[in-house]
Amino acid sequence: MEQNILTEMKNSQLPVVIAGAGIVGKVLLSICEDAGIRVECFCDSSEKVSQSHFCDKEVIYAPDLRARYDDAVVLISVAAIKDVVDLLNSLGFSRWYAGGPLLKEMDISQNSSNALIDYTKFAIENCILCHDGYLNPDKIFLRSIDIIITERCSLRCKDCSNLMQYYKKPKDCDIEVLMQEIDAFCSVVDDVMDFRIIGGDVFMSRHWPLVVKRLVDEPKGRRIVLYTNGTIVPKDKDIACLVNKKILVIASDYGPLSAKMGELVQVLEKNKIAHHILEVKEWLDCAAIAPHNRSQDEQRNIFRICCAKNMCTLSNGKLFRCPYAANTARLSAVPDNKSNYVDLMHKHYDQQTIHGLKNDIKEYLLHKDFLEICDFCNGRPLSGPEVQPAVQIDTPLPYHRYDTE
Repeated sequence: MEQNILTEMKNSQLPVVIAGAGIVGKVLLSICEDAGIRVECFCDSSEKVSQSHFCDKEVIYAPDLRARYDDAVVLISVAAIKDVVDLLNSLGFSRWYAGGPLLKEMDISQNSSNALIDYTKFAIENCILCHDGYLNPDKIFLRSIDIIITERCSLRCKDCSNLMQYYKKPKDCDIEVLMQEIDAFCSVVDDVMDFRIIGGDVFMSRHWPLVVKRLVDEPKGRRIVLYTNGTIVPKDKDIACLVNKKILVIASDYGPLSAKMGELVQVLEKNKIAHHILEVKEWLDCAAIAPHNRSQDEQRNIFRICCAKNMCTLSNGKLFRCPYAANTARLSAVPDNKSNYVDLMHKHYDQQTIHGLKNDIKEYLLHKDFLEICDFCNGRPLSGPEVQPAVQIDTPLPYHRYDTE
């Protein structure tokens, strides 16, 4: 397949554009150049990225690609391949290739002697697995699923996109119910690249080791990622469950607020636990909750350009398209509308029930062009307005509850 892709691109006589001006795009540029294929430019869905050059190539804002080329061959380097394909189709570009197959011969094994993850290899692995999943549509493959295990967080950030700033009495999720939710979810999906354990801060929950063990033992999951903010160091008795090749800890660094980041990194390195420190310089401004009364066409546009619409989330036995949808539902901050989610909890999971749920999930993930809940969101485009991250507040923010009406 690799050779066929390169040969077809070389013989097409059309301009070659790489979608995604990032780590994987750089690698694919090198592969193309080695094969004697001239890449004209990159395109990217972020206006901010498109304002500069990358690898000495121009970066075109992806929606403007038609203004530059009547036709082109597009090589996709981003993991979110469906979003790119949908955009290309809307622009009238039908000649595209998934970059994943071109990357399969590369060594993506992590250095076992160094716990700090090689992020280039991590990104390449993401691309390969996501492109494989997209190219095999008979199976239900998810790039990631966020599993909310607690509403509690050690920080109270005003603009948290997971809406922690609205919880008045945050609590841990019931562990027995949570395990039932995970079982139900795993009974209907075929493959998951990342189980992302989130909160709040995962280490606020006393049950996080049980969730980790359940997911490590799950054959349908490739990797388990824990998200934390560098304020909590796991207890010694719990560290052992993180020593597994499936585990990755991602710690967001908020400077002085991440008061125990140094101690956390020392523990992770000492135990050779794979980790990545995420330096956070800005957030997208998307965390308000209020109805906008948009038209359906406006809703479709908000949904189309949203960078979070495929960040699937498991919450209260329901599958949501994004953490915003999941948390607004948890908060009762939006009217309950069954079109916003897929309810996974059933009394019996016979073959007929599982088959029906699989069809519901495929319809929900592949064919929705907006959700009713999108009307309450400011929208989350890659090029949306930015805010200073981790600005702290003293008390929860007010909002309207729909379960009291």
